[in-house]
Amino acid sequence: MADELLARLDPAHYATVARLLLSAPIAGWVDAGDAPPSDARGAFERLRLLPRVLRSVAEVHTATTLLGSAVRAPIGIAPIGIQGALHPDGERATARGAAAAGSIAILPVNATTSIEDVRVAAPDATLWFQLYAWPDRGALAEVVARAEAAGCRALVPLVNTPVVVPHVPASVGFRLPAGMELAHGAGGHGLDATLDPTWLEWLAGISRLPVVPKGVMHPEDARRAVDAGARGVIVSDHGGRQLPRSVATIDALPAVAEAVGDRAEVYLDGGIRTGTDVLFALARGARAVFVGRAACWGLAVGGAEGVRRVLERLREELVRDAATCGIADLASIPEDLVVAPAPRTT
Repeated sequence: MADELLARLDPAHYATVARLLLSAPIAGWVDAGDAPPSDARGAFERLRLLPRVLRSVAEVHTATTLLGSAVRAPIGIAPIGIQGALHPDGERATARGAAAAGSIAILPVNATTSIEDVRVAAPDATLWFQLYAWPDRGALAEVVARAEAAGCRALVPLVNTPVVVPHVPASVGFRLPAGMELAHGAGGHGLDATLDPTWLEWLAGISRLPVVPKGVMHPEDARRAVDAGARGVIVSDHGGRQLPRSVATIDALPAVAEAVGDRAEVYLDGGIRTGTDVLFALARGARAVFVGRAACWGLAVGGAEGVRRVLERLREELVRDAATCGIADLASIPEDLVVAPAPRTT
């Protein structure tokens, strides 16, 4: 898309435009899981903010650190597979867009661009690397070593994927585009259904990188992960693709944050569409959020610049809502900021 047109287009409308630009199967692949019975959006929309006034908000501080890496705002890019299907520059563009916004991108192992090529394209990007639980530990150790050599700053193993679950209904017709391959050989390794906390211990033992398991929803599992050496956990439902009737991540978050305490950092993905959503997540115990579908649409519409603009819009909305709620520093969000209305009775 032409730069001047992209500059005039509100990122809030990227999804609509992207669905026109992409083939129906690819757009359907992105959308899969983001519909009832998944309740990610509904859970956010039921929440309300209790604003405070008579507080100076001339400047709202959004900068923070994630596992020691400085970010402009507590908003990063979730691991999105097969990004080459969304834009010719794929993962390279996402990394460049995240870097331009002062953010973090989690590169998926099922990427269409190798971690080495992403690093060449975005030498200053802060990257984490997502893993599946391959039964072949040798192959897994090899790709971990590649991620570490390429300057990734954390490992993000998926812990909610012990078995293969179709993410896209067959009726969508999604296939890997002709000529496109997975850069790390992710398609042929399978999954290890014997997964337990010793996998996290093993990962922590073969790499100097902090381990941040993704897919934690229960507080006891969060405690077990931290006991096994995790430095952070990501509360995630895999975009609603794994188990559509699971609880929403924003509802699971408070108990996980309480269970972890100050022993590790807690993050959230799933359902984030606006800066208001980010504020809800921070108030409920997340140190940061990671966005998936919003970044997909930005990538499809505008490549690196589209990704950057998605992150910037979320940060701007976060600043606006924080200021309106009387919050000048996101590290000091009032405990009573979020109100969850009582369920309606008939």
